[in-house]
Amino acid sequence: MQIKILVVDDELSLCKTLEIILKKEGYDVVTTQLGAHALSLIYEQDFHVIFTDLNLPDASGLDIITEAKKRIPCPQVILITAFASIETAVDAIKRGAYDYLTKPLSPDKVRVTTRRAIEKLTLTEQIDHLRQEVSQCFGFDNMVGKSQCMYELRKTILYAAKSTGSVVITGESGTGKELVARAIHYNSNRKDNPFVPVNCAAISKDLIESELFGYTKGAFTGALRDKVGFIELSGGGSLFLDEIGETAPDFQVKLLRVIQNGEFNRVGEASFKNVDTRFIAATNKDLKKAITEGSFREDLFYRLHVISIHLPPLRERREDIPLLAVYFLNKYLQKYPDKEIIDIAPETVEALTNYDYPGNVRELENAIEHALIFGYGDHITVDVLPATIYGASRSGREAGNAVRSIPNSGTIKPMKIAKYEFERDLITSALIRSEGNISKAARLLDIHRQNLQLKIKEFNIDVDSLK
Repeated sequence: MQIKILVVDDELSLCKTLEIILKKEGYDVVTTQLGAHALSLIYEQDFHVIFTDLNLPDASGLDIITEAKKRIPCPQVILITAFASIETAVDAIKRGAYDYLTKPLSPDKVRVTTRRAIEKLTLTEQIDHLRQEVSQCFGFDNMVGKSQCMYELRKTILYAAKSTGSVVITGESGTGKELVARAIHYNSNRKDNPFVPVNCAAISKDLIESELFGYTKGAFTGALRDKVGFIELSGGGSLFLDEIGETAPDFQVKLLRVIQNGEFNRVGEASFKNVDTRFIAATNKDLKKAITEGSFREDLFYRLHVISIHLPPLRERREDIPLLAVYFLNKYLQKYPDKEIIDIAPETVEALTNYDYPGNVRELENAIEHALIFGYGDHITVDVLPATIYGASRSGREAGNAVRSIPNSGTIKPMKIAKYEFERDLITSALIRSEGNISKAARLLDIHRQNLQLKIKEFNIDVDSLK
């Protein structure tokens, strides 16, 4: 990218000096001594950096800043001023100028300031690009499905995004609760501020308070420095509390105060801090049952339960499975560009649609990636699906059945490959059933936990993605 720089100063010698310095750095430089001419150039051309004197014969450098800030993309303005005008220069920076230089100009200072201004401009463009990508990733176009419940879900997310109320998202594991939480955040007016996800089940009950609220140095053994908690980090944005049902009642009391009053204090700190954050909670538990059992506070439930969103399991919206399968195929074709596969065979779509998916959308996504890895030809065929799906009968045999149907003569594979696929799929199925818990999966498979860990390593199975 060729960097274009505009220099505006009534001193011809200074214009020439800056032109020489900046052209040696490889920049394209335009100079002018009049403010009116500079404004016309700004209207006509896209400049990356503008150097302007504060006091011009026919205009003010502040006018240059104002007009430059109306441009898209917006250039970085560097003000040139005399020592007596430093106070005014600082005021100009508050109005949007990047920096200021005092006369006489130092060539090194000019070069360094220019490079930093360009770095900031590049960084700003990258951030804008990432924001657009994030918005696309969590926009409604990625809420794949044509079922009535998906239509209702999109409508609810839209209402939730326009509001400020707390949200509770319920549904089985793998239904996409975090995806919905992100969609709410990135379609709201908080989208430019942090989205902070916290898996409450993954944090020890002894540590969750210090992790969320933060702590001060010396608050407890091992607190060697101050730490900012997740609540404070999410200020101005959204805090996503996944598996909220796994938290203890004593912690829930403190969380309730934050939601009610918007204030908290770090562990070991007496004074309170104010925070503006939106709370989005998710769980696969029945919270009303947990209230009856005494493991979840009723007042916290109703404080969070301003907006309620329930995600149905995939088996209750089978008409969405073919669309999701194609969506995941296109996604993973980018990851495996050498594959010749371009579509999913009709009988494969039928097998996918008839399966019950105890692991829901996450299991379907893993199944498509698995089929793409082991697939051949230009279509995904039934025989390369995971064993749990391939071996399930069309009448809806239970998802844990990993027995494959006897292949016909056209689908026979070498014994070594077939055995490898069968064993890997069986282990993956057990891990899905146990939500990534290796001990539970080992009990399902009736093998020692250590042996299962060796197998997981051998087959390169990503256990975290199955949790």
